[in-house]
Amino acid sequence: MEGFNTETRQSIYFGVGYVIASQWPSDTMKRLDFQKALAEQQLDFPRTSVGPHDFTLVRTEPSALQVKLASLGPRVSSISINSERPAHTLELFAKEAEAVCDAYRRNWLQGQCQILQSNATVRHLYSCKDHAFKYLWEDRLGQNPQDFHYLGTRPVLGGGLRLVMPPVKNDEEPLQIEVKIESFLRESKKMFIETLLLWPKPRLLLPDAKFDPELRLKSVEDYAVTKVCDFILQAETGR
Repeated sequence: MEGFNTETRQSIYFGVGYVIASQWPSDTMKRLDFQKALAEQQLDFPRTSVGPHDFTLVRTEPSALQVKLASLGPRVSSISINSERPAHTLELFAKEAEAVCDAYRRNWLQGQCQILQSNATVRHLYSCKDHAFKYLWEDRLGQNPQDFHYLGTRPVLGGGLRLVMPPVKNDEEPLQIEVKIESFLRESKKMFIETLLLWPKPRLLLPDAKFDPELRLKSVEDYAVTKVCDFILQAETGR
């Protein structure tokens, strides 16, 4: 088994969200219409909560799903859809997210609208042969474990990297990338990787156009399982 085993990938979180130039009305009938539209797509949420500026729907079976609508300010609102410890595949989550977005659009957005930004996130766990932080610190980064004595005598249980990459000029569509690579504290031989793609450029959504959660989710998953894993495995490939 290699030090970092890509064959052991376990998906523990999927998420996609949009910030929209639209006032979100705190309207009881609109919320009920939204829930009815979701139920027509076989999306039932037994738990809901309403705050002064948000509305959250939660489902635990057959796979965890949370939908949150929120007012972020004057004429700015958001919709976020996520799944913690999903039992479904990314493809099934994307289909459910698309159904949620379609219901949201029909109930809250009339005609064309402006999406101010989009984002998608995946979190994965991978198995390592030894302690995940030992692999990351010594094998990938080539650091000496004795250096930790500068921090005192306490043992280091884990740690990791956070990388933030801003949009660049040759992006077809401006894209910010954030990656976290950490040892998983509850299981020392697991590596936790979070990958987030953020599209910050506003875009106009025409009246007959749909949101694109599947495209965003596939983009972040592809980046996570190829480029991020290649970055980690450089210590083993010798590149």
